[in-house]
Amino acid sequence: MITGTHENAASERPGRLHGNLGVLSISLIIIAGAAPLCVVGGPMALGLSLGNGAGLPAAYLATLAVLLLFVVGFTTMMPFVRSAGAFYSYVHAGLGRVAGIGTGYLAMLSYTCIYIGLYVLLGIGTDAMVRSYGGPSMPWWVWAAVGLGIIAFLGHRNVEVSGKVLGVLLVAEVSLVVVLNASIILRGGGPEGLSDGAVSLEDVFSGAPGVALIFAVLSFIGIEAAAVFRDEAKDPVRTVRRATVVSVTVVGLFYTISSWSAISGIGDSQVVAAATADPEGLLSSVALQYLGRVGADLIVPLFVTSTFAAALTWHNILPRYTLSLSSRDLLPRRLAAVHPRHDSPHRGSLAVTATMVVVVVLAVAIGLDPMSQLYTWTSGLGSVGYVILLVLTCSAVLAYFRRKSHGTSALRTLVAPLLGLGGLLVILAAMLLDLDLLAGAEQSVSVTIIVLLVGSLALGPVVGRLRPTAGTLE
Repeated sequence: MITGTHENAASERPGRLHGNLGVLSISLIIIAGAAPLCVVGGPMALGLSLGNGAGLPAAYLATLAVLLLFVVGFTTMMPFVRSAGAFYSYVHAGLGRVAGIGTGYLAMLSYTCIYIGLYVLLGIGTDAMVRSYGGPSMPWWVWAAVGLGIIAFLGHRNVEVSGKVLGVLLVAEVSLVVVLNASIILRGGGPEGLSDGAVSLEDVFSGAPGVALIFAVLSFIGIEAAAVFRDEAKDPVRTVRRATVVSVTVVGLFYTISSWSAISGIGDSQVVAAATADPEGLLSSVALQYLGRVGADLIVPLFVTSTFAAALTWHNILPRYTLSLSSRDLLPRRLAAVHPRHDSPHRGSLAVTATMVVVVVLAVAIGLDPMSQLYTWTSGLGSVGYVILLVLTCSAVLAYFRRKSHGTSALRTLVAPLLGLGGLLVILAAMLLDLDLLAGAEQSVSVTIIVLLVGSLALGPVVGRLRPTAGTLE
């Protein structure tokens, strides 16, 4: 009885996570969160149909270039921000407590929306897989609930357990896409040869390039989250810095090559029609054509495992953000507890799980279409929110090093962040201009997205005034 009481009391106390994660482990977690196969089979297909078609690879390249500039300043600031709060901590250090608080709430909103979208994809993908094997058709939310239960169990435990699961799943999905890409490229493409859409201004600016950027940015979301695992890394600075650079570069090149290969396999003039007619089945049809029945059959289960891996990664990220904010009294203090045995943010994990249950129940009760409404709307909100977070963080880097250079290079603390900020503002403007197209011409949805984003940021000054001691860094 005494031991049990002691353990329960320990689990209630706010604490700090510990671990021994290396560059490879954190990189695998972050890249798995980017869901390579899930993106190729989901957002990439939507980017082709709703965005700029054959010009989509240029959107990935542009996003990669801008994010690498962002990463230069972000990683330069790492040694001076000794907190695992990621965006929240950096903006707090650069722009002040009030801006940091608003950033923390915006990050929670944006990340939660991305997390919701993953469960939509997981539910739909699992149902397709079960039906392909002759099983019964079930509502998407049933399979989403099953996935949530498994992920909640893993999220309750130490992150290294999740890392091992993610490593296996990631190798399998990436290998299949690499083989598919190689098959298309070595054959010289499909009926129209290798695509030149990425270097054709006509293709790059065709359709809705702003929507293409939304889905391109969506594919990168979470690459900065290596900083969230700072307390669990072998070396809080070097490990996280290297993992961030590796993750951004690998993800960006992978999506650029994969989108170019898919377009080449279908044909520049046909890809928009093909993606519009069957966005969910686009990847399977390309795999069937170039890898045969075996490749097409492997796509379906690996799409499910890819989505599962991404959801598991985000379930590791969100509770850690919850821990960071609650330990600073920006969320209920009770959520700041660290499990005494698993060294995990178990109460934050439970809160994330409960939030997801509420959202899914409400979506089903209202009758939202899972893909064209729930997924598209939450992904749009999450993508725009993410770019705003990057803009704020870039601004924080510039402000921080303007006050004190710490002997760092102006190239890393001024030039790169300034160029990155300019690129991010261009991307944000393009996304906002095409937001109505993403919302299906429903202006009320676009307005709601903007209100939610602004409202979460506005919590900064409100909470900052109401709770003068909340939100301070260590």
